[in-house]
Amino acid sequence: MQFVDPKGSFLKNLLLSVLLLGMTSLLIPAVLKQIDDRKFVDQQRLQDELSRQDKVIDAQAALLDTMASDFWEYELYASDVLISRDERFGRPDWHQRAVDAHYLQTSPLLGKMRGEISTLLRLAPQSTYEAFLRLYEEDLLPLDSCLLELMKLESTKTDGDPQPSRCVASEGKFAGASWDTLTASVVHQDLADQLDVEFAGLAKAFGLHPPPSTMRLTSVPVC
Repeated sequence: MQFVDPKGSFLKNLLLSVLLLGMTSLLIPAVLKQIDDRKFVDQQRLQDELSRQDKVIDAQAALLDTMASDFWEYELYASDVLISRDERFGRPDWHQRAVDAHYLQTSPLLGKMRGEISTLLRLAPQSTYEAFLRLYEEDLLPLDSCLLELMKLESTKTDGDPQPSRCVASEGKFAGASWDTLTASVVHQDLADQLDVEFAGLAKAFGLHPPPSTMRLTSVPVC
């Protein structure tokens, strides 16, 4: 029968326990550090994502304000040209100043507006981009083309010409339109209502409040 020394067995178990405790004391901090590192990476990713979202929201809000300002500014230039022809306002020089301002300001403004629409490809849904592109191509450009044609005809028309000026060279929505046709459209706020609808949709797509109605620019004499 083999004799087992209880004292030796105890020392062996004690030694194993000490070794196990030592290994555990080394492993636990390493595991905890790995967990902390993983948490830090996850938190950093979350912070980066939130930061990107904040930048996108800021860019969307800035674009909404800029586009609204530019589109309403164009509406003001066009309205001034049309409304200033009404002799009831008693400002014979207003119309010429409005025409001069339209020639000077609207071409670069329309180019800027088209660039802003392209920016929607990055910040807005495809459907929103397409809606503003339609507004630009089917409403604003035909209106501007017709206005330019009427202004040119007006500058060359003689007093003895009984025929009202019409847009015969322009295409699209306002082909064949006269001064009275365009003025009626402004009075009925056709373009203004379209702008309200499109910008309300843009604000909704961005998850932002619509631009305030005070952003509508009231037609005033061009100084």
